[in-house]
Amino acid sequence: MKRLFSILFVATMLGMVFTSCGDEKDEPVVPTQKLESVYTAETDTHFTFDIDLNKDSSSIYLYNVVFTIGEAQSPAMNIRIDAPVTVDKSGKLYTYAGTNIIPYLLRGATPVPMPSMPVTNLMCNVDTKRKYYEMYFECHGGSFAANGDLK
Repeated sequence: MKRLFSILFVATMLGMVFTSCGDEKDEPVVPTQKLESVYTAETDTHFTFDIDLNKDSSSIYLYNVVFTIGEAQSPAMNIRIDAPVTVDKSGKLYTYAGTNIIPYLLRGATPVPMPSMPVTNLMCNVDTKRKYYEMYFECHGGSFAANGDLK
């Protein structure tokens, strides 16, 4: 009887330890993800958020982006912005942030750095639970803001 009681006691204690370690709703943080914004045609402005928590920075790809500075508009271009990214405790909200980031113009096989047009005040949140993103940054005297749904 003592032995049965000891076994039940140990089993109960182990069960308590394992259930206190986490919640069945907890999900592990995914260190690498590639998420895309929702768009209709390849010619639409759209974004890819290439998250890699194993690196110092992760990339935001902007496709078919047109910047308006004053009354002038740039031609549509593809740009990559590399910035540090963090994740919240839930593992669902990724945040890119930084200033004085050199963007890369994506033209051909080799990205071209654009040090004369640094990105400043970058703030970008990617919410994998709600499947939503919002982004803001300043560049070359203008600002850029976008938000929308993720695939």
